Amino acid sequence: MKPPQRRCRRKLCVPDAAPKNLCVMASRRAFPFDVLKTQPNIFAPYFIGGNMPELTPAEQMLYSTVKLVTKGGGEVRGTGTGFFVNFAVRGQSMVPAIVTNRHVIEVGDEVTALCHLANENKPSGKFAQCTMPTTGQDVFRHPDDSVDLCAIPIGQIMQQAMASKTPLFCVYLGLDLIPSDEDWEYFDAIEEVTMIGCPNGISDEANNLPIVRRGITATSLGKRYNGKSEFMVDMACFPGSSGSPVFLHDRAGYLDRRTNSYMMGAGRVRLVGVLYAGPQITSRGQIILAQPSEFSVATMMHLGVVIRSSELLALDAEIRGRVLEPPAQSAGLVA
Repeated sequence: MKPPQRRCRRKLCVPDAAPKNLCVMASRRAFPFDVLKTQPNIFAPYFIGGNMPELTPAEQMLYSTVKLVTKGGGEVRGTGTGFFVNFAVRGQSMVPAIVTNRHVIEVGDEVTALCHLANENKPSGKFAQCTMPTTGQDVFRHPDDSVDLCAIPIGQIMQQAMASKTPLFCVYLGLDLIPSDEDWEYFDAIEEVTMIGCPNGISDEANNLPIVRRGITATSLGKRYNGKSEFMVDMACFPGSSGSPVFLHDRAGYLDRRTNSYMMGAGRVRLVGVLYAGPQITSRGQIILAQPSEFSVATMMHLGVVIRSSELLALDAEIRGRVLEPPAQSAGLVA
């Protein structure tokens, strides 16, 4: 059993040689959604396909994803998955956040994530426990209540890490990985998909990395499943996988339907969605759509329902509307 750790409301805990953790408190402010500016050798946004020669796209996908532990009143209420995204990007400024499902955080009042510490532009092999409140104005929620998405801002955590000279290593998924409207139309009826997450809270704890699962689309990416901004995947989707990013990750070629030709040897990475639920069958044979944060008696059907990644653009617009003030008022915040 791991030794107990000190708790604090908003914190960055960095393990050191001593048995105790270093806890740095973040003040609660009326404007908690910090707009960060990139600083050389301290913090920089990383994007799949960007200037990261040490890591392959597959490795970047792993480092973009983090296990979330939801707590309420100090007690663990459930686990889920999140991934790093930079929102409201304008020049060299952005709002860094962890994207997950709204139902993952609603069972508690805070989430913790074990993040990688950086060694220059690489993961150091050391980790920091980050705790973020998730009530009220602490979280950005999708403007459509029927879309189970939210973003947890981590600007204060990033600033604490910089100030303590223990910067975090995070791979931020760029919104340019989201397919365009035309892209959705040209996807094939059956595509291979890759999901990164922590099913039932399982992860590689020694290396602090999530689990990879592969499957195929169970409904066409080009069509809205049941008229919603969703699609279905055929893979084992267990509790704890909620909030997992779902990718198209073709390494050795793919069919380009625009030209009806096979792109031999070409690679393709697209963020196509976020898992949020999976149908289950009860002992009475009834099929239900479940969004559990913990174990359920019902049996999983090895199917998952995924929110289209295009909904992240609506979340980005929501964040821009709340954070980016008119230029005359925001000169000190945004580049």
